[in-house]
Amino acid sequence: MAGSKNQRIEHGRQLARELFEWTLPELMRPDEQRLADLRVKYRRLSQAQFDDVLRQVREAKLYQQERVGWQAVPHDIAVLVLVLVTVVVDLRVGIAACVGVLVLLESLFQFYFNRKLYRPLSFLVWLTYPAYLLFGYWIYRMGYGIPYIVVGVLLASLGTFVLGALSRLPVRMILEARARGRQEGEQRRKAPSDKRT
Repeated sequence: MAGSKNQRIEHGRQLARELFEWTLPELMRPDEQRLADLRVKYRRLSQAQFDDVLRQVREAKLYQQERVGWQAVPHDIAVLVLVLVTVVVDLRVGIAACVGVLVLLESLFQFYFNRKLYRPLSFLVWLTYPAYLLFGYWIYRMGYGIPYIVVGVLLASLGTFVLGALSRLPVRMILEARARGRQEGEQRRKAPSDKRT
């Protein structure tokens, strides 16, 4: 009985690993023939168990995609701030505001994740494209030609990505140091109890 249960658990793990290699669209609208083939391959799992593994893998992939998207939100907000402040005030103030917002949000978004907040914020990416156009138009209005417009838009886009990645490094180091500290603390707490036994 226990051996049969262990085999079902192992089959569930193997099925999850195989399904996790599928893309999210493939998981959301799976091909019925592929599912039928998997049901035959993992026939020790009941229909309910199979469906439960499929649901859990879908949720894990969706969560993973949202976490990746969450890390892009500071870039989108920074680009919007850069363009709006530049158009309204001036380029130097726009760059300063962009850098400040980017560094602040990159730090916050490393520590905090909110799925409900991510869904509306994820639409900001669609506003960055018109923002780039507006920024290019502003450069044109300042009397510069096409090469300057292209360079300006590329710097606004790629520069915020590079700066965002650099500003994440200190926070990442802090998080890794905190995780190491917790791990070492747990090992120290276990060490005296091991000596007593």
